[in-house]
Amino acid sequence: MLAVYYGLSESPMSAPRYAVIVYRITLVFTLLAVLGGAIVCATESGFECGNWPGCTDDAILPGGAVNELLYRNPWIEMTHRISAFGTGPFAVAAAIIGLRLKGVHPVVKIGPWVTIAGAIVAGYVGRGIVLGEVYPTWVSAADLGSALLALIAITTATVALERTPATWAPSRTGLLAWAGLAVVWIFHLVSFWAAGPMSYTRCMSWPVWMLVHADANASIGAQYARFVVAVAAAALIVAAAVGALRRGERMLAWLVLALLAAVLGFGLTILLTGTDAVGVLFSTATVALFFCLGLLAARLSFIARRTAASVARSEEFAAA
Repeated sequence: MLAVYYGLSESPMSAPRYAVIVYRITLVFTLLAVLGGAIVCATESGFECGNWPGCTDDAILPGGAVNELLYRNPWIEMTHRISAFGTGPFAVAAAIIGLRLKGVHPVVKIGPWVTIAGAIVAGYVGRGIVLGEVYPTWVSAADLGSALLALIAITTATVALERTPATWAPSRTGLLAWAGLAVVWIFHLVSFWAAGPMSYTRCMSWPVWMLVHADANASIGAQYARFVVAVAAAALIVAAAVGALRRGERMLAWLVLALLAAVLGFGLTILLTGTDAVGVLFSTATVALFFCLGLLAARLSFIARRTAASVARSEEFAAA
C-alpha cells in the first residue's frame, strides 16, 4: 500500500545501458576539459599555441619550443583542446538521448543542455583569449563559472540517470553538500577580482594571500572576501562529509576530506615557500575536490525508487 501511495512501481524500469554509457563518457570528457583548463593555467601553457583550434608547427612539433614538461608546454594546451572538443559531440548525443528517454527525472533531460551551453561559453572565451582578445574580468569569471556549471550539470544528470527511476529527495547532509558546492563556485569566481595581471590566483586554487606580487594591484576587498568565503566553504564541506559518513557514503566522503586536506596543504606550501612549484598539484586537487563534492551532493539527493519501494514494503511488512 505504501508503495502505491508514494507512486512507486513494484518493478520499475532501469535506464538503458547505452544511455548511461553516453552520459558517463560525456561526464569524463567534461571533467577532463575542466581539469585540463586548470593545468593549462597553472603551467602558463595557454599562449604557447598562437593559433586556434590548431597550433603552430614550430610550437607543437617535438623539435619546437617545448621547454619543460610542466611549464609553457604547447602539448598541454593541445591536449586540453582535444578533451574540450570531445565534450561537445558527446554532450549533444546525451541531450538527444535524454529527450527520448521515458520515466527519467527532468534533470536527466536538462543537464546535457546546460553542459552544451557551458561548453559553448567556455570555448568561445578561450578562443578569444588565445587569439589576443582582451576581456573584462567578469567575462573571465563567466568562462570558468560556465565550465564548472557544465561539469556539475552532467554529473547530476548522470547520477539521476543511473538511479532511474529516481526521486529528488535531498537529505540535510545533501543540502549541506550543495551549499558547500555553491560557496566554492562563488569563491572561484571572486578569485578573478583578487588576482593581478597574469597571476596564478586566476587558476583553480584556494586562496593564498598575495601569491604573487601582481596581486598587489588587484582588489584588496576581493582578497579578504575570498578568504571569508573559503572558510565558509571549508566548514560546509567538512559538515557534509561527516554527515555523509553517517549515511553510508563512506568512500566518497573520505575522498572529499582527503582532497580538502590536500588543497589546504598545497596552499600552505606555496605560502611558506613563496613558489608555485606545486601549482599543478594544487589546481588538480582543487578540481578533484569540486567534482567529488558535486558527486557527493548528487548521490545524497537522488534516491532510486527501487530502494524507496523496498523500504516502503519493509515498513508495510513491519506494520502488519
